[in-house]
Amino acid sequence: MSDKTRVLILGGGFGGLYAALEFEKRRDPRFEVTVVNRENFFLFTPMLHEIAASDLDLTNIVNPVRKMIRHVNFFCGDVDKIDIDKKEVVVSHGFDRHSHTLEYDHLVLALGSVTNFFGLPGVAERALTMKSLGDAIQLRNRLIAHLEEADTECARAERPPLLTFVVAGGGFAGVETIASINDFLRDALPFYPNLKEEMLRIVLVHPGEYILPELGEKLGRYADKKLRERGVEIHPKTKVAAVRPNEIELSNGEKIVSSTLVWTAGISPNPILDLVPCPKERGRIKVNANLEVESVDGLWALGDCALVPDPATGKYCPPTAQHASREGKVVAQNIIASVYGAPKKPFSFKTLGALAA
Repeated sequence: MSDKTRVLILGGGFGGLYAALEFEKRRDPRFEVTVVNRENFFLFTPMLHEIAASDLDLTNIVNPVRKMIRHVNFFCGDVDKIDIDKKEVVVSHGFDRHSHTLEYDHLVLALGSVTNFFGLPGVAERALTMKSLGDAIQLRNRLIAHLEEADTECARAERPPLLTFVVAGGGFAGVETIASINDFLRDALPFYPNLKEEMLRIVLVHPGEYILPELGEKLGRYADKKLRERGVEIHPKTKVAAVRPNEIELSNGEKIVSSTLVWTAGISPNPILDLVPCPKERGRIKVNANLEVESVDGLWALGDCALVPDPATGKYCPPTAQHASREGKVVAQNIIASVYGAPKKPFSFKTLGALAA
């Protein structure tokens, strides 16, 4: 048996990657660290909307994981099973999805979140999302394909569903996505001789009184004003109720003729967490100030999949990249401290600010 302490990090997003980078920086020979992630690249998700609008090339927001952590092991695959009693994780990979069992002494859960469609009729089947690189590329291709089809469509009645685009959710992801869609389409329209600007309908649906609630009411209403000036139609205090072919029904009864809905209106913890028997709230794992699960030896959690106490507010830290990246660093430091018998560091961080672009 190796005398090294085996650290297994599940997830290669902001939290998992920054935990790995801390181990990378220290290069302590006492630790053998492995990262497991579905993709072999790190994706800077806050800029996905710029890929959808062709404002950035995909290489601008993608970085190969192996290039970033040369002294940390990397396993590209899916997590199938987590056994906290045996301290084992079963992962599958390859074209035939064969399995490997990875043993650990310390397990870091940084598995992020998944899109939550809330069981609404037709949404999961028909909506586009903005969680992955593939999502952004699919949206960009959809925008271009609809412009091409609408330009050559002879029947006027067939154009509205092609030229109406709806985004559900008025947080950062939704507002940035709708703004990118709007700019992309209006910039492209002059190249389509049979299309006019008044044919476009760009709609943002948001359940709150004002968009961008993360920034407060004043900035939220300012963003609302600016988007409307640029031709975006905004429906506050409204939700998507159902989606059918070429029709999106809203909670106020209105039916929008459209074949494109981009869903940014909800997330939920990764369902893989159901495999872990430990204290949770609304599916997220409860950790102490040191980011460890107190009832399970060697188990740590951070990011979207964890409820991290915020000492400043007495509540929980928001699931943002700012927090997750710093939580990752603290987790690594605390694992090292626990092995060396040193004091652990409670997580504390004040948001530097927020930007919607």
